[in-house]
This record gives sequence, structure tokens and C-alpha cells, in this order.
Amino acid sequence: MARKPVSVFKRPTTKKGQFRYYIKVWDENKGRYSSPRSAISIARELGLDEKRYPPTSRTGALLIGQELLKRGGILSKKSDPLFADYCASIWDWDTSPYIQGRIARGLRIGKEHAKHCASYIEHYVRPAFPSLKLSALRPYMLESFVLSLKKNSGLRNRSINAIIDAIRTPLKEAVRLGLIAVDPSASLQKLSNDRRVKGIPTEEELSAILALDLDLRIRCAILLGAVCGLRLGEIQALKLEHIKDNTLHIIASWGKIDGLKETKTGRSRIVPLPVIIKDALLELSQKNPHGPDGFLIYGFRPDAPLDCRAIERGFDHALVKLILGEKYANASREEKAAALRTWRERNITFHSLRHFANAALRGSVPDETLRKLTGHSTEAMTNHYDHTTKSDLEALAEAQEKRILPLIKRHRVTTT
Repeated sequence: MARKPVSVFKRPTTKKGQFRYYIKVWDENKGRYSSPRSAISIARELGLDEKRYPPTSRTGALLIGQELLKRGGILSKKSDPLFADYCASIWDWDTSPYIQGRIARGLRIGKEHAKHCASYIEHYVRPAFPSLKLSALRPYMLESFVLSLKKNSGLRNRSINAIIDAIRTPLKEAVRLGLIAVDPSASLQKLSNDRRVKGIPTEEELSAILALDLDLRIRCAILLGAVCGLRLGEIQALKLEHIKDNTLHIIASWGKIDGLKETKTGRSRIVPLPVIIKDALLELSQKNPHGPDGFLIYGFRPDAPLDCRAIERGFDHALVKLILGEKYANASREEKAAALRTWRERNITFHSLRHFANAALRGSVPDETLRKLTGHSTEAMTNHYDHTTKSDLEALAEAQEKRILPLIKRHRVTTT
């Protein structure tokens, strides 16, 4: 039975009631049709006048297919790149049309996220699919790839799921642009969540940590995490101007690659600032070598705060000091590492302080009010920080006063 040289069909789009025409051209040499491409993408690649070759009608799609056939039925190599190359191009911050398109549309995307995704593609996807064309990718290949990672890579499920996300975005974009007709990752299932439950220090341990002789920057960072529930990036982004009376305005976050950026949820918020922490921050601002306009948790550079790793190391040193006590000064590297392991076995890190604040205050105020302190996102939450009411701030301040501040007031705040 003779095959039609050009096959035209339509597929529904993600918008209800709308569809798009796709074209396949019969290849006599291979004895099969070419991979389907959207009529509009072919018309644009061939430089056709869309008035003469309307891609939104079956007749127009057929004319486009016939024109493609006249030109040999083959598009440029750019139209069917290697799968790994295409994924890498999507995550290239400087050249990616996808990233540039999101920025132009006012949508959120971070350099750090793009860098991580690009790394996943280079380290895991490219070695697994070194020469596979984008059009040749099939769901079973991705399924085998994921199961192989699970079996052989030693990666946790959370990391493998991140690799899946780094693949899914480029493939969805390829479908949107008409490079492929069907998303091979649409049926790909993620692995179960194996994230360890974050441990938190006890009240006695936190009180003892704050009794140590700490760098004031580290002390303030600990207080902001444990009492105000701030994320580390939010702590780094703080400046003197964000202190308003007895409140703290959380309007930005700091990223190692992005620099100043929006908070994790893209929302700003106001949190109550106890006087004892406010005084410590004001004292810290007086010590700031970069002046009153610098970051409160300052580092060596005037245009950047203290590095997140330095803050985390400072907290880890405090944990180790708490275990070793007077032995800390003369302890060996192995002894310090062993002391830190006892905390790591409980999964206690700097981020545990934020969990401590949430756990300590929960039950003293409604969960919806507590989320206005921690900045956790829900559908019910407002997009604007000034919707935190006066009564919300008063309730949170009272909860801080009763549940957490007694741990701090047991010990005089010392500075170095």
C-alpha cells in the first residue's frame, strides 16, 4: 500500500479546546515516516510566509509539508539536536532562550538552580546518552536511566529526582516549541522522598550554645535562625535598614551565585524582633567595617555578606565546643570531627535552628500566624508582607517571649 508522502494530523495543546497541526514526511530510504514536527516550527525554519502557508489550518499544514518535501524532507541539524546538547542549552544561563524568555516574562529562575541543573546534565545525562537524538528519545529509555541511577550511582532519591526535573524542563520546552510532538518524560515517575527528618537541638543545648564565647556575627545568625525562624540566605541579606522599630523586614535572600535575590517563596514578610536581638544587631552594625549600609552579617567584601559556609562552620565549631568543653583548644582534628559526627548523626545543622523556632512556637499561635514568621508558603497566604497584621506580630512576639527568649536570657550575651 502506497504511503502518503506527507501526513498531517493535529494534537490538543494544554489549553482547553485548542490544538496544533503536526507533519510527518515519508522517507523511502528508511521505510518510515520522519519524526513529527509542528507545522508552525517547520514553517519558521523554512522561512515560509505564514499568510501563504497558514500553520493553523489543515490545508496550510499540508502546503508546509509539501514545501518541506520539495526541499528534500530534511530540516537542519539544529531541528533535531542531541538530547544531552539540547538539555545543556536550556540550562546555559548566558545563551538559553528558555531562561531569557522567563526573565522577559517576569517569571522567577535563579542562576544557582540553572547551574545545578547544567551540572546534572553533564555528569549524568550526557554519559548515559552520548549520541542520542532528541527525536529518538523514548519513555522506556528514561525509565531505564532512572532505575540505573538508583541501582548504581549511590545517589539519594532526592538527588535523582532533581536530575529528573533537570530533564523534564527541557523536554516540556521542546514540546512547547514544536521540536517534538510528545514529551517522553510525561509518564516518568519520581522516586519516593527519602529526605532525613531534620534534627533540632534541645532547649538546654541551645541555651548552652548561646553561653559560649562566639563571634558576634555567628551569635546573631544563630539568634535570627532560632528565634525569628529565618533561612540562612535571608540572614545574609539583612541590612540595618531592614530593622523597623521592633520588627525585621525580610525582603530578600542571598545566593552564592545570584547575589541578592527574592526570598525562596518570592514573598516578603515582617517578623517581630525581640529587643535583646535588636540590640545585638545594632552593636554588630557599629563594628561593621563597611559602614551602616553594609550587610549586618558582614564579610571581607563590602558588596557581599559573610559566606554561608563560614556561618555554617561557625555554628559547627560551637557544636563541637559544647561537647569538648575545655578540651576544645587542644583537641586534635580527629577529636573535633568525632564530636561533630555526634550532631550529624542527629541531622543537626544550621538549618535546624529554623526548625527549632517552628517547633518551639507551634501551638502557642495558630499555624497560619506562625507561617507569617517562617515564610512557609501555602495557597492561603498573601503575596504581600504588609498583610501581616499588628495582632499577628503581637501574638508572635508574645510567643517568642514565652517560649524561646528565656533560653537566651539565662546567659549574658558576650561578644568577641
